[in-house]
Amino acid sequence: MFASNFVDHCGGRCRSSAAPSGFTLVEILLVVIILGIASALLVPQIGERDDLQAASAARVIMSDLLYAQNHAIATQQYQYVTFNVANQQYTLYSGTPTGPGTILTHPVYLTNYVMNFGGSGQNSFPNVTLVSANFGNNQPTIAFDSMGVPYFYTAANSNNTAISGVGTVQISSGGYSLTIDVAQDTGDISVQ
Repeated sequence: MFASNFVDHCGGRCRSSAAPSGFTLVEILLVVIILGIASALLVPQIGERDDLQAASAARVIMSDLLYAQNHAIATQQYQYVTFNVANQQYTLYSGTPTGPGTILTHPVYLTNYVMNFGGSGQNSFPNVTLVSANFGNNQPTIAFDSMGVPYFYTAANSNNTAISGVGTVQISSGGYSLTIDVAQDTGDISVQ
């Protein structure tokens, strides 16, 4: 009944006094294009920040050194971390006071505990370079005894010598570098 009383005074061409709310297709496309350009410029820069990549690698190295130290205390056996600058990697070993023996199994990946620099895959630090490792007398291998005390290992005479001062591992990513320090006696690990 109500509909039959309605009279169309505009001949079907009347518009509502309230404009429909929403965006036009052109406006939506412009916003999508602007967001696409912004993400194309910003996302690669976030992923390639040298300081973040070096800091991330430094944290992993610190945790691996702490793992070796804690493993030495828990198992009451010498544990070794051997850094190889030429091959851009380091390896964790279980051993005796006369040297490294068996490669440890990575607790997460269940593979040999070998970490690679500049590579790809599970155990690697892409875009990070191992610059140096020196725990004393230019020796790149650190050992932890059953008390967690750090030593540098000399392969030539199968000898462990207590670290005097600070042992260091230096890494870099692009123009940014960090140094991981291992203190004598306590084996405290820090990064600079």
